[in-house]
Amino acid sequence: MGLINADALTLNAREAETVSEVIFERVFNDSDLAEYHEIETGIDVKTQIAFAERLGLLGKKSEGCSPNEADGFAMTEKFWTPVMEDFRLKHCQNDMPALLKLFRKSQRINPDFFDMVGTQELGVIISAVETALLENIHRKVWFNDTAAATVANNGVFTNGTDLDYFNSFNGLFKQIFTEVPTTAANYVAIQANAGTGYATQALEEDAALAIFEQMVTKADERLVSADDVFLLASRSLADNYRATLRNKNLGSGFLEVVEEGRPKLYFDGIEVKVRYDWDRYIKTYQDNGTKHHLPHRAVLTTKSNIPVGTLSEDDLTKLDVFYDKVSKQNIMDAAYTIDAKHLESYMTVAAY
Repeated sequence: MGLINADALTLNAREAETVSEVIFERVFNDSDLAEYHEIETGIDVKTQIAFAERLGLLGKKSEGCSPNEADGFAMTEKFWTPVMEDFRLKHCQNDMPALLKLFRKSQRINPDFFDMVGTQELGVIISAVETALLENIHRKVWFNDTAAATVANNGVFTNGTDLDYFNSFNGLFKQIFTEVPTTAANYVAIQANAGTGYATQALEEDAALAIFEQMVTKADERLVSADDVFLLASRSLADNYRATLRNKNLGSGFLEVVEEGRPKLYFDGIEVKVRYDWDRYIKTYQDNGTKHHLPHRAVLTTKSNIPVGTLSEDDLTKLDVFYDKVSKQNIMDAAYTIDAKHLESYMTVAAY
């Protein structure tokens, strides 16, 4: 299928005459990756991440001429294991209906009619594709799973899902569920997730308030004192917390404010970043027909603890656009390396 499918457009009326008049469907998350993650560049092959545990107790009373021996640093490691992903979109002018005016701006046929590179029309489409690419990166960073399987195959992904869009590397949820299991001290249970149907998975009144309180209480001191600590939460939890704020006076640090025209939510002075895209992906791709897989999720952590690795940050947002004279097609290529890492489990509290 070509890049533009105009079969559903009415062409005998006065239709839109420029691409800038086209209203593109909104994406669910076009935020900069750097809002949530440190971006590590130069990552194109398996690369070691070394950790040094903190030193323990130091210093005992001196006796004799030999200083007291102290234990040194214990070293551990993880690895960036980036994968290369790519896609191509093609557009041929001759595939468009003859009456469609959106792409009929040329003064001559060859090559102007076919070559759209550098035109305002193709520029608008390139911008829309780049936005969609960023949305897909957000999805991959959190929901990818190398062992992804559909419900029919004892997995959690909706039947019919093309798993090749999800299984290239392990995303952050897969890593966090492994490293912060339900038996961990830094895990908080969300009872509603255990519901057997959509209705029984609904959160009770003030549930998010209790969940967030447990998360902060269970957090390591180094986490809650970090400058970049934040609480990422599904919309379902954020909306439940907002309802509590409207009905209760919780005092300073528990509020929603508007900064630079955008609402910001805080819990005990910690910013709650609402991940509307999580809810959408769970409803679309992790639905077994009766219930959703862990529809309510929250992660208390830092940007530096959930970095994204890539060779170049530009690869994640920019396209290679060119015109091929042989096939007379306008081509958009994207290729990038990508991986995501959950670094230190003590710097995370997970609720699911």
